[in-house]
Amino acid sequence: MDLQQFPSTLWEKVFRLSPIGATISSLDGRYIHINDVFLSWIGRSEDEVVGKTPLELGIYYHPEDRERIRNELFTAGFVHNFEVKFETKDGVVHTSLLNAKLIEDGQYILATGQDITEIKDKEKKNYELQEELRLSKDLFERIFRLNPAAVSLSDAETGRYIDVNAAYETLVGFNRNEIIGKTSLELGIWKTKIDRATLLAEVLKKGWTTGLEASINHSSGAEKHVISGNAILQMDGRPRLLAILIDITDSKNAKAFLEEAVVARTRELAETLDDLKKAQNQLIFSEKMAALGQLVAGVAHEINNPLGAISALSGEIQSHSLKIANRLMELRKIFGSLSETDLQRCCEFVSKVFVHKPITLGFSDSRKIKKKLELTFLDWGYEKAYDWADRLLDLGIHSYVGEFSDLFGNLKFKEMLDILLVELQMNRNHESIQLAVERTSKIVFSLKSYSRLDSSLGKQETDIVDTIETVLTLYNNQMRDGVKVKTSFPSRPKIKAFPDDLIQVWTNLIYNALQSMQFKGNISIELENLKDVVKVRVCDDGPGIPDEIKEKIFDPFFTTKALGEGSGLGLLIVRRSIEEKHGGEITFHSVPGKTVFCVSLPKG
Repeated sequence: MDLQQFPSTLWEKVFRLSPIGATISSLDGRYIHINDVFLSWIGRSEDEVVGKTPLELGIYYHPEDRERIRNELFTAGFVHNFEVKFETKDGVVHTSLLNAKLIEDGQYILATGQDITEIKDKEKKNYELQEELRLSKDLFERIFRLNPAAVSLSDAETGRYIDVNAAYETLVGFNRNEIIGKTSLELGIWKTKIDRATLLAEVLKKGWTTGLEASINHSSGAEKHVISGNAILQMDGRPRLLAILIDITDSKNAKAFLEEAVVARTRELAETLDDLKKAQNQLIFSEKMAALGQLVAGVAHEINNPLGAISALSGEIQSHSLKIANRLMELRKIFGSLSETDLQRCCEFVSKVFVHKPITLGFSDSRKIKKKLELTFLDWGYEKAYDWADRLLDLGIHSYVGEFSDLFGNLKFKEMLDILLVELQMNRNHESIQLAVERTSKIVFSLKSYSRLDSSLGKQETDIVDTIETVLTLYNNQMRDGVKVKTSFPSRPKIKAFPDDLIQVWTNLIYNALQSMQFKGNISIELENLKDVVKVRVCDDGPGIPDEIKEKIFDPFFTTKALGEGSGLGLLIVRRSIEEKHGGEITFHSVPGKTVFCVSLPKG
């Protein structure tokens, strides 16, 4: 079998220009026909490959894979989604998702593959990022808990303590339970109110302070002298005061020693604060990348569906094209039996049905019409009346039977109509392949848009609906079986925004809704275009958010998910993006059976 046996038809173009790798080989494994995508994977020219086996070319990274593929192929007749690695002549390794089947009554092997090297790399990176996330959380906790300096975290506005470490308990003489929820003034820690007011004013002015000296009271009544470093951190949409205190009581009277200690400790404080901020930023970035990792496996299957359709339909088209000689002989015979008027009538039929959009019917209507058509064809003398009725329903052209009853009702046209319906089916296959290619392209484009995650360019003119549809495209595979999605986008407003941040926002809100419903239920996404703002509402019919945790859902590290399923940073990132980066607002309302998150974004 050589290239001359493949007519220069649309099938040949599809084979050559297909975005997936494709080969046709003999049963002993020698390549007969190869497209450019496959050649690019193995880094060789067509002349180097045709007539050789994979083992002769040495393209299998694991040679035993070829034997496993052949065993499965000759046992089942096909190979489905087999992951295999190919090696180029230069030593570059590509990972492919391989499908193969026996064709032409088992004479040849058709194989197609999708390059998933990038997806496998992202899976590996996702695992590494998950590990970094765990280490970053451990680092943050250890820096806070094990720091030899006294460290406290409090609300900058109310002054109430949120957390303290063991060194802080020792410094002030109170245990952690006595401290949390109270203010330093309530505990009598500060010597005077003026000391704390001076410190807070300085921190609020600059965002941080270091090297400030103050006197505090121990619970025993003893006076302690401390030097402090302080910083304002935005957490849960509120300013938090991080304070690090170093006890300098013993060295207070040793001026020279004190000055030396101040320099050293100040440097330590600056490094500690920098480490804490870096840990916080790393946690947020890792959360974003973790969400991307959740999608990788689903995207591989989502891409495989249209590729499977392309493979199957291409096989039908190939089989059809190889029978062209038989069809030509049939047409020659038919043309000799039909008049010019008859052929003109057949042409009129072709000109209408080939541009007609197929009509899709419900089961009940389809059954009734099929039965009626079957009886009609029986009256006309058709031996396989049911098959003809079924074909016309499948092609969606049953409505033309009445208009062309002079053709269908006369058995001399039967052979001609049979050929025309076969050609119409091939045309439908071409249309289905085009739809599958468009679907695959849309998924790849959405994945590229999602994974960019770069806001360094500043705000851009952004189509909000486009960012939402990107996320819905990537989650389509996970929602297909049990989730019904309803969208209402009366318009497509564009606003100044960070598109990558908005994609992250919709990812967190939609995925939280899916998890709350256990991937079974209804989600609605509505857009309201007002004068100055655009509102987006994400609604699900899950169990709702319990009243006792509603005030905590935006807190850092708070999560109701099982260990390893969430870091508790998702909604914190959403709030920071909407309120701090976009100047908008996020609210929610939740009762059993309905939860709605409303995001308001300014247009300017």
